[in-house]
Amino acid sequence: MDVLIRRRPVKYARIEVKPDGKVVVTAPEGFGVEGFIDRHRRWLEAKLGEIDGLREIAESGFPIGGEFYTVVRGRKTKVHERFRTVVLSAYRDEAISGLKAFLRPRLLPLVGEYSQKMNVTPGKVFIRHQRSRWGSCSAKGNLNFNVRLLSVPPGLREYVVVHELAHLRFPNHSKAFWEFVGGFYPGWRSAREELRKWWSIIELNSYWRWLGGESEELPEIPGLHNR
Repeated sequence: MDVLIRRRPVKYARIEVKPDGKVVVTAPEGFGVEGFIDRHRRWLEAKLGEIDGLREIAESGFPIGGEFYTVVRGRKTKVHERFRTVVLSAYRDEAISGLKAFLRPRLLPLVGEYSQKMNVTPGKVFIRHQRSRWGSCSAKGNLNFNVRLLSVPPGLREYVVVHELAHLRFPNHSKAFWEFVGGFYPGWRSAREELRKWWSIIELNSYWRWLGGESEELPEIPGLHNR
């Protein structure tokens, strides 16, 4: 078990399992961490077992729209949906730029469609490579969406759009916010649960780890082809 202990001036200790399987314990000085871990061992083992199952799925290829595509190395990044193939440039910035270009025409129409349905007017819409959230809404009404959204099933992408647009009406996560979201996406609870799983899959996927700068070179590709 990979455990990171963080000593902080907190009143209560807490334990969490990160999407990559690391266990993080945040506790005050002098707190007995080993006993704390033992008391939560059954829960931890269940969470780590779930992540181990997702780890196997994550290495099935590059996730696009909830499915896994074969990766080939090439000069210019491009997704071939017909052949379920992703050409990835060995240059990280170019690869990310190509993936953003693939996501944009699949995301912006959703923003336009739901803006009208929800009677809200967003400012600018950006697609960014973020490591902590699927999307965000700024105080100015600008929307930020994570390029990682290209990997999740289209229905989950739709939920993220509804969620961020709802923040134009309700800047918090109040009961009124969730009621508003539910009026346009009734299955938001299950969508949130599925998105947690997909975040773990992306965190565990070797290609996304490379895109995030966690490895220097594009991962070795079984049966490598070049384009």
